[in-house]
Amino acid sequence: MPLKEVKNEALDELDLKIIEALKNNSRSKVSDIAKNLRKPRTTIMQRIKKLEERGVIRKYTVDINPQSLGFNYYAYIMIKVRKGVGVKLDQIQLARKIVNETRSRNDLPLVEEASIVTGAYDIILRAWVRTWEELSKFLLKYLPSIEEVESTETFMVLQKEPQNT
Repeated sequence: MPLKEVKNEALDELDLKIIEALKNNSRSKVSDIAKNLRKPRTTIMQRIKKLEERGVIRKYTVDINPQSLGFNYYAYIMIKVRKGVGVKLDQIQLARKIVNETRSRNDLPLVEEASIVTGAYDIILRAWVRTWEELSKFLLKYLPSIEEVESTETFMVLQKEPQNT
């Protein structure tokens, strides 16, 4: 693997292999990583600690399969934000509002991510929905009820390729 620069400090091949192992399974035991990489356990522990201190590794998470929770459809929803006098929320505030509300309400899609973007639209939502009715309600009732939403365009994902593992 080639060297990569992070905050002017190079990551070497061992760092990249450790990162890859943790990306594949953040619950991997240090001893298992050390064994697979044929390195001493203490070396791997020290490297992981340095990667955490440098901010390369920010957190360890759980990757939940939305389909196992009943979310059957995946969509990208583009939002054009109304701008001008009297508008209460900017793009960032609006994106946070949508994410927070969809995570706290059971009748709305699961918005995994909201990104502020350039171009014809201002926000892109990455969302999972349970049913077509849920998506319709979200697009025809929920989003239009927000004053700052000027328009939307939705792209349904027909096939999602699995992550490299």
